[in-house]
Order: sequence, then C-alpha cells, then structure tokens
Amino acid sequence: MRHNVPGSAPGILFHLFSFLSCVRHARPETLYQRLLRFIEEAHRDGVIGAGRYAVALGKAAKLNRFLTIIGQKSMSAGDFSTDMLMEFRQFVGNEYKYVPLYPDLYPRGSGHHWPKKRLRDTTVVHDLKLLQAFFAELENADEIRRSPFRKLSMEKRRIVMHTMYDAPIFLRADELKAVISTDVPPELQWAKDLFVLNCAIGCRIGDLLKLTPDKVAVSEEGIPYVHYIPSKTARLQNSNVEVQTPLIEPALEIIRRTGLHFMDHNHHYGKQRYNKALRQLLQYCGITRQVCLYCPESEDNIYKPICDVATSKLARKTHIDMLNKVQINYYAAGLHRAGSDAVFRYTNLELKDRYKLLKAAFGV
Repeated sequence: MRHNVPGSAPGILFHLFSFLSCVRHARPETLYQRLLRFIEEAHRDGVIGAGRYAVALGKAAKLNRFLTIIGQKSMSAGDFSTDMLMEFRQFVGNEYKYVPLYPDLYPRGSGHHWPKKRLRDTTVVHDLKLLQAFFAELENADEIRRSPFRKLSMEKRRIVMHTMYDAPIFLRADELKAVISTDVPPELQWAKDLFVLNCAIGCRIGDLLKLTPDKVAVSEEGIPYVHYIPSKTARLQNSNVEVQTPLIEPALEIIRRTGLHFMDHNHHYGKQRYNKALRQLLQYCGITRQVCLYCPESEDNIYKPICDVATSKLARKTHIDMLNKVQINYYAAGLHRAGSDAVFRYTNLELKDRYKLLKAAFGV
C-alpha cells in the first residue's frame, strides 16, 4: 500500500485539500468576536490597563446587544456600514427604551445597572471612539477596505464625534472645610475619609485605593508625602519617575487612623456604591449648592444640587481648583504668552513649594 509522504506532490495536495476543507467549514469571525479579540490583544499588549479593559468589554457587549436586536449577530466587520454606524449611535443614546422590550438581553440583579434615561453625548462619543480605533486597526491591517468612520463626510463626522462638556464642578474651600469639620454617622465615615484624602492628594480614585503605607515617605526637609506612578498613564511614561504629593495634616490624620485600609472598612466597595455614599455625605454636611448641567433631552442647561450629582471625580477636580487659585498665573501676569514652554524651562515647583501651596489652599 502506497502512503503519501509529506513533501511529495501527492502529500502536498492532500494537506492543501484538507486545509481548504477546514477553511470552508470554519465559521467566519463575527464583528463582535473580532472586537473582543481586538480588546483582548490591547489588554495583553499593555495598550489598555485593567480598568479600561473592563470598560471596553462593556462597550463590546453593548454592540452585541445592538446586533442581536437588529438580527445581525453573524455580521462580519467588513459588512458594518456607515448607515449601521449611525443606527448604533442612536441605539447607544437611547438604549434605555430597549430595556423593557428585550428582557432576556437585560437581566435583573447580579450587579447589572441598565440605562434608565438617555445617555449623555459624551458617553455616546466614548463608545464610538472604541469602534473608531477598532476599525482603524482593521483598515491598517488590510482586514477591511475602509473604516465606516472614514466614509462619513467631514461635517457629519464632526457632529457625530462632538462632545459638549459641563462647566467644571468642584467644592469651594469653605464647602470642603464644612465636610472636614462635620461629624458624620459611622456608615458615612469611610466615604468621608476617602473623599477628604482624595481632595488632599488629588489622584484618581483607583490610584488612591492602591496606596499602601510603604508609599508614604518623609523628605529631607521633614515634609511627609506620597509617591506613586499613575496607573492610567504608567504604560505611556518614558521613565519611572513617580508623582510626589505632599501630605497636609487632614490627610496625615486619615492615613494614621486608617492605615490606608479602606477596603477592610467597606469590603463591598464599588464605584456606584461610593458615588451613592458620597452624595449622602455631601447632603448630610449641607453641601447643596446648585450647579449647572447640560440636559440632552431638552438640549438646555438645568440646575441641580451638587450633592445629587457628585461622583468620584469631584475630589480630583476640587484638588486641582484649590491649588490653581493659590498660584500666580504666569500668563495673566503677562510674563509669557499662553502655551509658552519658557515658563517650564525657567522654574519647577519643588516638593517644599507644593507643600506650601497645599497648606495655603486648604488653610492649614
């Protein structure tokens, strides 16, 4: 009996036919599957961190729900048209309307938080930016001929990707002092500690929760400070230089008392839970100043108490605003034009200088 040896002409033809048969019977990769692979590879290669990875998976699931509803789950990336892109844009903004219509796609419980109202334009644009990056990579790799985003006219693309930001929301100095000086119930103490410490350090909440006592140090001048590499930009830095932030007395007191073990005090911590507790904290402390927000439904500004709209970003914005108000503005003083690099070449705020600014800003 004659056997076909790999490498011989009959053997090569046999393996070629076998390969073509497998390809013929293999299911092509769907748009959703390809998007998941794009996200997985971005996470694997360090392009996105754990936080952005989880968010991206949520955005991909949103696209999968859209494709399921319109009966196109098996669609490939190359078949996703510009018209479908515009339909998906509308779906993202108005997904709350689909929740009661497709209960199987929106299960209750298990930590699910489905949209209950129209999403803000900034949220819609963030979802589209993931798709834009995805299709750009496919186009660069010659997997598709042209991205559906590039088929939009310049004017339409400008409108589709346009975002309108609210005026910055932050606590004023007297409001923050009211929070610091108010005795709160035990169930709100963890939120108060997190918020006040975050206002004093100014880092992102994710970086704050990663801080450990070994990240606290004392300079040669005797100034206590925390040092860390911001997780969001860690992979983009050209060096391992850390952020160093001086610690003023309210922050030191919280660190001494808690040892930075906030998770132990509240092991059910989550972004939504913290946001809810923060709003309760501000209301308890009487921080009810009206702030301006843009309403996409009415396409006009509305006003709500700051305690009703506060999120984990409020502390970082408060920190930046308070520091900004105690610094001399080089541009306002007329020393240099706005955007000039000379200011940053001539001087640099050292740790002791920033310590003085923090004490002045917080009045301690």
